[in-house]
Amino acid sequence: MMVSVQASPVTPEDRVFSTVELQALLIAHGDKSPALTEVLALNGLQREAVDDPQTRLSLNQWLGALTGCCLDRQDPLLALRVGQQMHLTAYGMLGFTLLSSASLREALDIANRFGLLANLKHKLQLEVKGDVAHLYLRDNFALLGTDRYFSSLLESAKILTLLGDMLGHGFKAGCVQLNVNTDPAQVQALSLALGIAVEANCPDNCITFSSHYVDQPLPQSHSMTHQSCKALCTAQLREHSQRYDLCYQIQKMLLASPSRIPPLPEVASRLHLSPRTLRRKLEAVGSSYNLILEDVRKKLAIRYLLDTPLTTEAISEKLSYSDAANFRHAFKRWTGTAPRAFRSQNRDIDWTIPPAFALPGARTATLAHAHG
Repeated sequence: MMVSVQASPVTPEDRVFSTVELQALLIAHGDKSPALTEVLALNGLQREAVDDPQTRLSLNQWLGALTGCCLDRQDPLLALRVGQQMHLTAYGMLGFTLLSSASLREALDIANRFGLLANLKHKLQLEVKGDVAHLYLRDNFALLGTDRYFSSLLESAKILTLLGDMLGHGFKAGCVQLNVNTDPAQVQALSLALGIAVEANCPDNCITFSSHYVDQPLPQSHSMTHQSCKALCTAQLREHSQRYDLCYQIQKMLLASPSRIPPLPEVASRLHLSPRTLRRKLEAVGSSYNLILEDVRKKLAIRYLLDTPLTTEAISEKLSYSDAANFRHAFKRWTGTAPRAFRSQNRDIDWTIPPAFALPGARTATLAHAHG
């Protein structure tokens, strides 16, 4: 399986996502369930804070809560149903910006530009081939295991819902392709829940639909409303960008390094800064080169282990570790597993619904992946 690694302006520990999806998750789970308190506490959250519009979640907090609720309910479709509830109005001003866009193509560009305001965990990549449009959901965070499974269901259902809101009631997708491995009975249950054909065991999460939707005017298109709403979204995002623009540039630079990760002085030089100035700028936004480097190393290590035949020693060298032992220690700290064991457990397989979530009438899945 190919693991797509996109540069992301945030790390899994940064608290940048709103609680709107968590609120929907708690309601779908059963808001008064005693287990919720424990799930939230395990992820550093309190129930009162979830309803506060000023509260922000990290990706790790959100995924921990999502997986915890799905595990507690023993319900494989809980994540999907939450995604189906996430209409444009849930995302405030960005929802109106998308709705008033001139076309779907423009709306998707806006969604990528202001992804944080819609809690997007993927980059939306549109490809048009003849009469068919393919909308790929490219993972920004190289998720694994049940995190990947439940996030794929929720985000795919969510994007389907947003497409329907923008394009009107006449819209119907052709099919949804999922980067999960399930048996025919499970695929049928997913298809019934979404109301369209579902294909599993696919290399990417992808939604296909008629290409005539791509450039036709949206039903609620309105230029003046769109420009006003977009200006407000820009202002909302500005406080995020002050922190993340520089971090994003550095992360993209490190991820794009073909043979070795450049040290801080080299990065500073490419940015036309002195090392001291770069350190000071990063410190001012609550980050550091070492924090960014750690996140990049984790992403690249996972990609190299799953997508290449490189040895642990070779990966260690590409990631600029002083020796393979240091790399092995770091990798076990990130994933709880040694590199070679991680490769043998995860390579050349697709993410599978855990056995505990077998749907009625479905065969038990053959593979289980621990949270994270």
